[in-house]
Amino acid sequence: MSAPVALMHLILEGHPADTLAADLARAAEVDAALAPLRDLARQQGDGLRLLERMVRAGAAHGGHSDAAAAIAGSRAMFDRLVGISPEASVAAYSLGDPALLDAATAEIVAWLDRQGLLRGRPDILDLGCGIGRLAAALADRAGSVLGLDVSPAMVAEARARHPALRFETCEGGDLGLLADASFDLVLAVDVFPYLVQGGLELARRIVAEAGRVLRPGGRLVILNLSYRGAEADRRDMPPIAAACGLDLLCNGAREFALWDGLAFSLQRRRQP
Repeated sequence: MSAPVALMHLILEGHPADTLAADLARAAEVDAALAPLRDLARQQGDGLRLLERMVRAGAAHGGHSDAAAAIAGSRAMFDRLVGISPEASVAAYSLGDPALLDAATAEIVAWLDRQGLLRGRPDILDLGCGIGRLAAALADRAGSVLGLDVSPAMVAEARARHPALRFETCEGGDLGLLADASFDLVLAVDVFPYLVQGGLELARRIVAEAGRVLRPGGRLVILNLSYRGAEADRRDMPPIAAACGLDLLCNGAREFALWDGLAFSLQRRRQP
């Protein structure tokens, strides 16, 4: 686990931001392996307090009774959080630091490139685009990029940051505004955990919709299916993929150094 992710977890678990650096300094006297964590906590005091503020404002997962409630809850939550910290609202482990977020974004883009998913200037759907960080990072490598998000405040922030790119709001329950076979790559980074809150059927529906809007041979990349743990996600993804007629090429691999996200890659079959 990277130091930023470890600090994020400590704040999410309720450790006070104002004492975290001092507590880690004492712990590092006993265990020298904690020194990088101590040092980052000292550097990121403002970011830790920012993340603590987000938690208090309601950056919680779960507790939704059905799909509609999960979507509405996510919309309201992200509308709130983007006003506190645009960077931390899309990646809490960035601690609100644009440099940390840029590094994490670059790591994802480099992984997509290694998978061969950016060859030939693909048409990309950035599902759950947030503030547009991935859409912007991929724009020069793509034929087109469309960012979709359920949060109007997120979309407004993305448009303000990247006025040359296209961002739209969506309802969250389907991709009905999009035509069949119109994308080569659908990318969902830390989006499906909020769908899974509304039940696996909602997640399955969006996987099926992603398959519909993909061209034959196109890929759906999901980075994090849920926050339930790797075992549950690796168990549930194969039947979801099979039910949607997609081939599962990667089932929950750990591919990143800065982030603890699990990678899932699904492909629309070239032949029925």
